Amino acid sequence: MLTSCEKAFDWTYSDEELSIPVIESIITNENIQQKVILSWTRSNPNALPQPITDALVSVSFNNNTYNFAHDTSNPGTYMSVQPFIGVIDVAINIEVNVNGISYTGTDMMIPVSSTQKANFKLVNTTDSLYEIVSPGSTFYSSEQAMWVIDIDWSGLPAYMDKPADSCRARLFYYDLKTLDVSQVFAPDRQNILFPKGASVHQVKYSLSPGHAEFRRSLLLETEWRGGLFDVTPGTVFSNIKGGAVGFFGACSVTKFNYTVQ
Repeated sequence: MLTSCEKAFDWTYSDEELSIPVIESIITNENIQQKVILSWTRSNPNALPQPITDALVSVSFNNNTYNFAHDTSNPGTYMSVQPFIGVIDVAINIEVNVNGISYTGTDMMIPVSSTQKANFKLVNTTDSLYEIVSPGSTFYSSEQAMWVIDIDWSGLPAYMDKPADSCRARLFYYDLKTLDVSQVFAPDRQNILFPKGASVHQVKYSLSPGHAEFRRSLLLETEWRGGLFDVTPGTVFSNIKGGAVGFFGACSVTKFNYTVQ
């Protein structure tokens, strides 16, 4: 028999500014303006990210270099000056220069296999509310992969008078080809319910071995923490050199857009 207790306490945060750059980016195999997000680390996890607005950013592969420009309407976000497509089985490199210091990272894009639409189950016949079910069968892949599911029902007549943010949800699912006791006995996830007629945007990302390790180490420190068998806290994996944190990824993707019927 296992017993436990809970105790509330006030957490004291340090006001010391660590001033470590955080680099976040996923280059895809789509012909689009690719994106890099830069910010500074913060001591308070609930504080808003402080954007880096004066960096030099470039991505290179196959002897081509693509420069990025700061998006002043979205501080901390850098968009490629021209659209470009990431190439499978080629090392893709990023270089970020902040205050004269260079930070670099490399990832290899692997192919993405086909996937199917998410499975839904009707859980409330009165309001026609659904939830995603069977993640083990829906979100299975021959390669390590991540799914991002955006669900939006803000445009339905019954929800027009509600705040739009309360009528949207983003869900993440992973197939990392690992077996962690923290994952098996992870805390329960919130069940997201949404009505019939909701629109779904589903994206599958292929994950390189390094990218999968980053996602696994991040989950061990966040979503898989708080269960029966927590692991010792550790450092989240990063492929960024030079002293920055975060991860630079290169992923091939496949997408679905559909409506829950």
